[in-house]
Amino acid sequence: MNAGPAGPQFCDELLLHGPGGSVRVVVETAPVRPPRTVAEQHRAGRLATAAALRRAGSRVRTVGRRRDGAPKFPPGIAGSLTHTEDLAVAAVAPGARGVGVDLEPRLPERRLHRFLLNEEERALLWRDGDRAGLRRLFAAKEAAFKALSGYRGAHGGLFWRVRLVLFGDQLWARAGDQYALVRAAAAPDFAFAVAVRLDEPPPFANSPRTQRAWRPATERGPQPPHRL
Repeated sequence: MNAGPAGPQFCDELLLHGPGGSVRVVVETAPVRPPRTVAEQHRAGRLATAAALRRAGSRVRTVGRRRDGAPKFPPGIAGSLTHTEDLAVAAVAPGARGVGVDLEPRLPERRLHRFLLNEEERALLWRDGDRAGLRRLFAAKEAAFKALSGYRGAHGGLFWRVRLVLFGDQLWARAGDQYALVRAAAAPDFAFAVAVRLDEPPPFANSPRTQRAWRPATERGPQPPHRL
């Protein structure tokens, strides 16, 4: 297990089982050193990424930058990075086409659900209407958005347009005709999520219930910021 300065615990590895097989995701963390500036956050991100790549078997331990500013991981390895003021988290998945990770320490305002969730998502995934549950779904959508980041035409570059549906004990995300399997967890002080883009859609993708869940959310008022 890895522990940050505030004590959050993360699995070293996740195994996500999709219709086409299983995907291994390696997760590493690194604390942000005082004075916890942006530069120190980036440094922690590089350390977490290097550790994750090493454990994934990559000979390349550094990442570049794409034109959109996102990290550019070595060929054959999908990766993602997130950080707070205290902790950086990196996730890499050898052989995957896309992976996303998100860590959310702050509780969102309840009114955010009007933008973040559609009616089906609220009914099936947010029955308690609590802020901690909303934070978990926020992290799930952020992670899925990163995993599906190559499909801007499907979500318009807006993470809350990624739709979520629960089937059995698996949480799935969709943007256009692309799908990601999501693992989300919550603790009193944070929510954490990892998502992996899969080549094959889930077997329930075209069911009536799922089609209702994929509908866009009703947006009212000004659009919320990308980050809380």
